[in-house]
Amino acid sequence: MKQALILSTLLTATGAFAQATSTVTPTTLPANVQADLATVKTDWANVKAAGETLRSDEAASSPNVAADRSALGLARLQLRMDMGKLHLDAAPILQADATALQAALTTLHNDQVANNAGALANDQAVVKTAMQQLHADMKQLHMGHRGKHGHHGGEGHGA
Repeated sequence: MKQALILSTLLTATGAFAQATSTVTPTTLPANVQADLATVKTDWANVKAAGETLRSDEAASSPNVAADRSALGLARLQLRMDMGKLHLDAAPILQADATALQAALTTLHNDQVANNAGALANDQAVVKTAMQQLHADMKQLHMGHRGKHGHHGGEGHGA
């Protein structure tokens, strides 16, 4: 989780390099990560459904409200657990991207310090490509942005 936060912060801080006109292809996800993504998608649907049931039963003053809150809590917990598994399984992909970005930024920094003007344009292009790769992979994994499935928390009440 800390790695995703650090990478997300890095993407935000250097957003100029990771523009929407990305020309990189996201990494092909291994079967276990694809399965994790499918599970998380189902979990999100379960959290949403449990939240809707709770809201409906609250509005109707149903005696099922307490059970609905428990169901929502269970659905949220399952989502957190499955997101954790996704993060673990995806870590090698993001680590490779982060390592490539670190190498590119190090080269750029060294050439800036050495005042190697001839290398800077190429260095900046390599950094941009590395940033775009990291961004593409994080987006594909629904990490590092606040999108339809990329946020944590907030559905329903209680739990």
